[in-house]
Amino acid sequence: MAVFLDEAKINVKAGNGGNGIATFFNLKARGKKSASGGSGGKGGDVVISASGNVATLYGFKKKVHFRAENGQTGGNNNKAGGDGADLVVAVPVGTIVKDHKNKLLVDLSFEGDELIIARGGIGGRGNASFISQARRFPSFCEKGEIVEGYWINLELRLLADVALVGFPNAGKSTMISRISAARPKIADYPFTTLAPHLGVVTFDEEDFVVADIPGLIEGAHEGIGLGQRFLRHITRTAVLVMVLDGQRLLENNGKKQLLKSYYILRREIKMYDEEAYKKDFIIVINKIDLISDRYVLEKTVKDMSKDKKKILSISAVTGEGIRDFIADLYQKVKESKKNEQSKETDKKRKMEKIYTIPGEEIEKRRIEIEKTHEGYRIKNSQLERFVAMTDLENEEALDYLMHRLKKMKVGDKLKELGIDEGSTVIIGKLVFDLID
Repeated sequence: MAVFLDEAKINVKAGNGGNGIATFFNLKARGKKSASGGSGGKGGDVVISASGNVATLYGFKKKVHFRAENGQTGGNNNKAGGDGADLVVAVPVGTIVKDHKNKLLVDLSFEGDELIIARGGIGGRGNASFISQARRFPSFCEKGEIVEGYWINLELRLLADVALVGFPNAGKSTMISRISAARPKIADYPFTTLAPHLGVVTFDEEDFVVADIPGLIEGAHEGIGLGQRFLRHITRTAVLVMVLDGQRLLENNGKKQLLKSYYILRREIKMYDEEAYKKDFIIVINKIDLISDRYVLEKTVKDMSKDKKKILSISAVTGEGIRDFIADLYQKVKESKKNEQSKETDKKRKMEKIYTIPGEEIEKRRIEIEKTHEGYRIKNSQLERFVAMTDLENEEALDYLMHRLKKMKVGDKLKELGIDEGSTVIIGKLVFDLID
């Protein structure tokens, strides 16, 4: 049985682009030569893919670095280098991908959903790509683009129809073992369940999935008792079951304590996620086999029903009330699925959908200027890439780069941004004076 892990931090790096080369093809019979250096191949992408064959993020506990293949160097006679192979990282269906700042990138909630998390570097052009009327015998080429690795966060949120929510020791694990084939660890002390358990319940020849959420305590929405990690699993479920410990009715002010537990659970859910709070739910008082005075139980149920919410009384140990409980759950799940299907009619999902990180084009256009004691450092992904791929030791390559920047009117744009003529400008490893 796989160890359950519902969050992981991994480092992803796409492949670098392959270098172009500078070679010449000589036609001795005609005494002519021609640039014939091929371009480098593109680096492989890193793709995060939702797979039904993976149930937990435990595999990322030991392996945290993921690298796609680099593009190959170009060859003679205009031969292009091969592209690097993409690296596909399989994650469980229901995984949420966030960047290093915990900003949501994508929710991979269907099998086959994919996110291209890191794009491979482009290959450098060989000297054959620079032939023009003004440049008949170019003797320079480009380097392949080098890309940086970075960290991302993965969070798994269980895909279940029903979530059992309650305080520690409310009997949720016994309930799920009673209504399904799930066999979680059960003991008579709080926090027995340290990870969610899933069970498949069959009713009227149909199945639905129930999740046993580890016990919550007051302050769970703030992370107390790992509450936030547990609460995240209720966000996908259709129906919530508020499991209350009927044993509390044997104590002084038992009814008051039971009601207090219920209101704390509802408040914790609301504070964590407003949408989860609005989900349909059932209130269940468990462990009624311990209550000999059924009048106390009936009075409690009547008082709690004033909110027009149905209250069920069960014993997960003896099975009392379990069939009615399962029947109610089944109806709730059936109604919920019917509503969901009507919502999805207009936007029918494909089984396979590929997502990409937005804003890449915006990043290319954005120019940031940092004033240092050396001069004005320009930060722009496209300009920095041009410089990084240029062999700055090759005079012809450097001339081509400056021609390219001038053609793009980079100097005019920098002046518009407030950089005076004659100032020192730094783009990557390129340093130059801003003049006409």
